[in-house]
Amino acid sequence: MDGSDGADGADGPGEEIPGRLSRYAHQPGRALLPGSPAPERLQHRIGRFFLVRFLTALPDDLADAVAALLDPFERVARLVGRLLHGPALRGGWRSEAGRVALALYGFHWTHWHAETHGPRGTFAVEPGSPGKITVRPPWRRGDPARELHTAVCSLRRVPRLRRRPYRVDLTFDDGSWLALRMDTRADADRLRAQLVHRVQRPRIFGCGPVGAAHKVDERGTTQ
Repeated sequence: MDGSDGADGADGPGEEIPGRLSRYAHQPGRALLPGSPAPERLQHRIGRFFLVRFLTALPDDLADAVAALLDPFERVARLVGRLLHGPALRGGWRSEAGRVALALYGFHWTHWHAETHGPRGTFAVEPGSPGKITVRPPWRRGDPARELHTAVCSLRRVPRLRRRPYRVDLTFDDGSWLALRMDTRADADRLRAQLVHRVQRPRIFGCGPVGAAHKVDERGTTQ
């Protein structure tokens, strides 16, 4: 893949690629979320307990009752998945990666789906600035006035045993990083193709008596 597909939107703000924060990232405290949503009422928290959900749903909705009983097993599966996947966010909530994650949570904090499957968003790399990514909520696509968050980042090399076709890791200038889970393999490939240019872009230095330019790679080796 030569990455040409990801540059189709060069005349616009960049192709918006749907994805989400990895479900294996730890959830922030509610006080950290944009807007500081009010704490859940005790009655609502008790109502979310799987056994209470099972008993209240059993008379009318057998499917929901069965889903409530499966909730503990899903939690165990997420724990096992987190152990295999490894950390999905490093640097803390005050880091660049943490601010991107909080922006995604800020789009969705009122939706329970975001709490269990990772908050969604769209990710667009500016054609003229391959290291600058813009994160937007998935609703109202095409509306330029909707909320957004921008950050400067590049691709992080994922350890071989934890690589997945849908996984894309972003690393930031302060050393923090986070893992995204794109909707499809093609979406992940497009985002990687658009961000890889920042990693591979050589630095040019004038050198020699005639000022001939030499390329210096990321390890500092002159070519």
